[in-house]
Amino acid sequence: MKFPGELLKNLLFFFLFLQIAPPLVRNVVKTYGDMLEPKARVAVVSIKGVQYDASPTIKLLHSYFKDPAIKAIVLKINCPGSTTGTGQSIYDEITHLKTQYQKPIITQVEDTCASGAFLIACATDHIVAPGMALIGSIGVSLSYLFQLRQFIENYNIKYIPLTAGAYKSTGDMFTDITPEQKALLNSMLNDSYEQFVSIVAHSRKLALNTASTWADGKVFTGKQALALGLIDELGSFSTVTKVVKEKALIEGDIEWIQEQKTMGFLTRLFSPEQSQQTSSIIERTVHGICSALEHRYSATRL
Repeated sequence: MKFPGELLKNLLFFFLFLQIAPPLVRNVVKTYGDMLEPKARVAVVSIKGVQYDASPTIKLLHSYFKDPAIKAIVLKINCPGSTTGTGQSIYDEITHLKTQYQKPIITQVEDTCASGAFLIACATDHIVAPGMALIGSIGVSLSYLFQLRQFIENYNIKYIPLTAGAYKSTGDMFTDITPEQKALLNSMLNDSYEQFVSIVAHSRKLALNTASTWADGKVFTGKQALALGLIDELGSFSTVTKVVKEKALIEGDIEWIQEQKTMGFLTRLFSPEQSQQTSSIIERTVHGICSALEHRYSATRL
């Protein structure tokens, strides 16, 4: 008995479909699995290099805290410090946003989290750092007081400052600082330092009477910082992922959301992230100089 030609053709197509269907289905599931099973979204905000401007970071934080699809935020820090107002502005904004949106925010230290960067980290719910990271440097410095009066006099250069107010010329490098001006600067530094120490003590639940062990400008390794209570845990990305899942009650996989911050031409040109080679000390130095040139310089730094 002969099968009709049309029936035979259909049978051949059927058996061919049975052969290709399983891998086809697997590929479809693999390709569109994320759409079929949405992942929890966690935002990453990077803070790198000396911070002179709080606005870009604050803008990102606002957008992520307000977005209901974002379940948590990771602050990825590799920063040696900031100007005083910048560090405190970001700290205050994180503190304010946490009270409004009740969303966990975790700090992941890559290499350095010092001075103003550590002040920012203190606003977060958990700080994770590698054992050999650099943590601390809790203090305030005023770094522009060069005295060049004698230098210009040696070249017979006359400099006549015209100011109104006894303290208006404070910090003028071409005039000698008066005892009163020096006392004013010291009072400013001491007040900023006391605020810094108070914030760290409150945030990290440390006793103020032990501040001399952790708040005298020293830099600690991650391991030492953990023993002092300055951070919560030693670890890296995997540790941060675990903490995020615990605090944000996430069970499945995470989709990491990160917006690239706009960098100036010089910073982008010399940024270590643009090079495939290992960042050298010279590259980091150039990157820091370029960042400083592209921002308004403020003398008082954390």
